[in-house]
Amino acid sequence: MDVAAMVAVAHQRLRLRRLLVAIERDPRILEGIDMIDIKRPIELAGMRSRLARAKKLETDIAATGRRYDRVLDKIDEQHKALQGHAGELESNASQLDQLLGTMLAGDNGGPNDGDTASSGSEGGQVINGVKAS
Repeated sequence: MDVAAMVAVAHQRLRLRRLLVAIERDPRILEGIDMIDIKRPIELAGMRSRLARAKKLETDIAATGRRYDRVLDKIDEQHKALQGHAGELESNASQLDQLLGTMLAGDNGGPNDGDTASSGSEGGQVINGVKAS
């Protein structure tokens, strides 16, 4: 063995012995030293499978997000179509209201449907062929 290597090992042993003596005199020194946790290597051993699982979850979530977006796009398209249809229905309803309003309008000076003997001088109103006084 090389002399320099032997001197280095001796210095290392001396430092360790001094540390042990200092710990024996004051055990509180151990509180400041970061002790290696035995669980860490065991926990790290399971990380590979956890990382693979996380990657799969990330892929699955992205696929679900794409499906969700497609459904929302279809709903938006259907909503736009319904908005146009609702506008057409409102227009049709308005036209029907106007038509019914003109059909149900009061006396316009001409004979009522089915009234053959209508004269304004007799007075009274004819309802279903029966004269009301």
